[in-house]
Amino acid sequence: MTTQVKRLEAWAYLRGDQWKRTYRFTLVNEFRIHITEAKNAIIHGLDTQNRYKEEKIYYFRKALAELSIVESNMDIMIMDSFCIMSERDWSQAAAQIDDIRIAVSKLVNSLTHGVGGSESPNFGTEGESTDHKDA
Repeated sequence: MTTQVKRLEAWAYLRGDQWKRTYRFTLVNEFRIHITEAKNAIIHGLDTQNRYKEEKIYYFRKALAELSIVESNMDIMIMDSFCIMSERDWSQAAAQIDDIRIAVSKLVNSLTHGVGGSESPNFGTEGESTDHKDA
């Protein structure tokens, strides 16, 4: 998954140089920045230890949000009034984003099923259901 988002980031840099220069420091730059933010969030999520599931989920969901912003920028860049990105470029980027989104969503789903698990939130302490009476 990290390889996929890095490939998307490299693709954005390579193709971005071929798109209209007028918007290079606005939409194209924002497009690239959010791809990088998605990559960084995925890396943070993968580097976070498994015992911190909520933190891992946070980073992965942040990556998904960043990818949504990227797609929003793509929708603007393909508009007839802008014509920054070709339909072919749009479809290539969308396919890569879909692959990344699927992989990240699978990770989030696997983590959310494990959050809380079967352990009691007060693991290691006496609960109310014990038969012991206070003296």
